[in-house]
Amino acid sequence: MIKLIHGDDEFSSKEILNKFTGDKTKIESDINIIYSNSLSESGFNELVNTMSLFGENRKLIFIDLLTKIISSKNEQWKEFNEVCINKPSMNELIFFESKEINVSSNKIKKFMELAEVHLNNLPTGRGSWDKIRNWILSRQNIHQIELSNEAVNKLIELIGNNYRYIDNELIKLSNFKPEERIEQSDIEIMVSGIKESSIFELIDSLLEKNIFRSNQLINEFIDNGQSFFNIEQMLARQLRLIIIVQDLLGKNNNKEIQNKIQIKSNFAFNKILDQAQKFSSNRMRSMLQNLLKLDIGIKIGDKSEKEILKQLVHIL
Repeated sequence: MIKLIHGDDEFSSKEILNKFTGDKTKIESDINIIYSNSLSESGFNELVNTMSLFGENRKLIFIDLLTKIISSKNEQWKEFNEVCINKPSMNELIFFESKEINVSSNKIKKFMELAEVHLNNLPTGRGSWDKIRNWILSRQNIHQIELSNEAVNKLIELIGNNYRYIDNELIKLSNFKPEERIEQSDIEIMVSGIKESSIFELIDSLLEKNIFRSNQLINEFIDNGQSFFNIEQMLARQLRLIIIVQDLLGKNNNKEIQNKIQIKSNFAFNKILDQAQKFSSNRMRSMLQNLLKLDIGIKIGDKSEKEILKQLVHIL
């Protein structure tokens, strides 16, 4: 079995990934996570053709490998499709991509004929409000909670399309008023977003290796009820915006860039622009990749959220 999970909705993608990987605590589970940055074609071939020592099935999860293959030179990864086609039947390949990939690329043409594809993108633009609203309604049964129409609208107004953040708030609200209808006033009391200015300051502190201030800011977020996932998602969003701006600099004027990244606040855009010019693109991409590693570390059960929070400042 070969599966592809891609798109910028990491929350939904990771939920699907968890379903595929199953119970990781079982002794016979043979689950391997491989990051693409240090993986060669020969290394991939060897991994795919290695049999499990623990049980019948072996699951290999490749992080952002297809993005790497699609952008590689023509002479590289020539055998990728054939290796996938001829893999041992007991080995399951799962390709996890943190953004939507070009599924029409000739480099993965035969692969796409075999793969079970799951695309998860966050809703944007026209109709996105209704999509977010329907998603919240679908999560009500999971968390055994009921929100009024006004409460749902207020939640979207405060958080937007950050599904992980929304889901975390739904959990908090279900504990706040179990078996009672959640009203707009409850949302206003319980839901507090992380201020953009604080996230910008945290990014500055992390990039400047100011450990004392970084720890101080993270502790402030936690004291205000934020989880690692809230902090991680806000950091990841800002880092992605900074990387996009870095790619656009020199090709577009500032106003065009602001329109393209859809940031209405001049303060927020100027801060993103300043950080894009101040720090290198490689540093930003490395920081974003390390965030993903931390997040996956929690998801696969390697580390607790408390342990991750202690590492956050040092690993970034």
